[in-house]
Amino acid sequence: MTNARDLIHRRGLPLSAATLFLLLAAAYVFSIDIRASRGASISGDEPFYLLTTQSLVQDGDLDLVNQYENRSYESFFDHPDGLWRQSVPSDDGRLLSPHNPGLSVLLIPGFALGGLLGVHVQLLLMAAAAMTLAFLLAERLTNSRAVCWVVTLAVGLSATAFIYSTEVYPEFPATLALLACLLIVTRRERLSVADGVCVTVGLSAVCWLGVKYAPLVLLVAGYFLYRANGQGRTVLLALGGASAAVFIWFHLATFDSLTPYNVNAVYAGLSSVELVDHHVEFGDRVYRLWGLFVDQRFGAGRWAPLLLFAVPGLALLLLGNGKLRLVLGLITIQLLMATFVAITMMGWWFPGRTLLTVLPLLAVPLVLVAARTGPLVSWAMIVFAVYSVVITAGLAHAGHTREITVVVDPFDMSFLPFQALSHIFPKYTHWDWKTWALTGSWLAV
Repeated sequence: MTNARDLIHRRGLPLSAATLFLLLAAAYVFSIDIRASRGASISGDEPFYLLTTQSLVQDGDLDLVNQYENRSYESFFDHPDGLWRQSVPSDDGRLLSPHNPGLSVLLIPGFALGGLLGVHVQLLLMAAAAMTLAFLLAERLTNSRAVCWVVTLAVGLSATAFIYSTEVYPEFPATLALLACLLIVTRRERLSVADGVCVTVGLSAVCWLGVKYAPLVLLVAGYFLYRANGQGRTVLLALGGASAAVFIWFHLATFDSLTPYNVNAVYAGLSSVELVDHHVEFGDRVYRLWGLFVDQRFGAGRWAPLLLFAVPGLALLLLGNGKLRLVLGLITIQLLMATFVAITMMGWWFPGRTLLTVLPLLAVPLVLVAARTGPLVSWAMIVFAVYSVVITAGLAHAGHTREITVVVDPFDMSFLPFQALSHIFPKYTHWDWKTWALTGSWLAV
């Protein structure tokens, strides 16, 4: 009888995962056609990723000169003033996007089939897949399937996940590749040659999507080396070294730098060391450690208060086994990157983007909190989860009715459940006695 129950339990996992995927994919459809700004449906870095994709499809190269001359970008960028230039020409006259080309290459199928709409559909499917892998990982690490399913669904329906499911940014695709690697490195005690090949491919994909994810890649690679057998270690080191060499060669040959950022109009001509110096700052950014969660306009926890329960869950990860501490390490690294390396947490994007790479992983500490605390906390989490989903629904409605735009003024939506609690969150664009008092209160909590 016990074996039969175990068999039914195992067979039910694919059905649970498929159901979660379909629900999230269906929900993410409603994030399409929410405008980024008053003048354009996409903004920020989005059109430049697509401009490179268009160049690859039309010309077979990364040079954007033809796209600007022919204004072919008008097929996906509808601002009446046209598309500005984010980069400066290289010495040989080429005009390159100041972003790693991985996302642009990845989006070729969706763009070739359906233009901007095709890209949105491809991205939402990848976002739903990433959240589904997060569910599978959480279920493996906590053995609480029902709680994992509900928690992952709630995280997937948070405002940040909902909006970025179709935003043209590399965070969700990078998360998908990262989670695939995590499912490999946590599935057995000794990892093999085949595991090493798959992990190398996945981690390489993460780097091509953005060099800013390199610290996450290094941590997962280090964990693999610790857990693998001798042959597995050899394969990862050999293939990983070859992959890194190709990555470095390509960027030096294409951008004359280890990163593409030096062709950005803001950083043109700066060396890699100077670029790092421009990005890294400590003293003035410490407040982001909690501001990323509780800022009145840009805090991810402000838009989805359920995420606030992940903070005490980090302590439970620390007290757990090596797999749980790996999750803690990834979350911590990204939090530090978002705090001390990202130029701003209040940039030209929707709140929570700098945390999005590890947002699905927050399901793990949330499940631990729900499973290891009393019914009072569990009921509080349910209330906060419902409230978070309601906020997402209000945001979607406000976006589709053109009340707000997701890049410029989402926090100005008049939705009563959202505005009712605004006064309890500090606003870090303006420091006064109230900001300090609310900060002290949140830190105490």
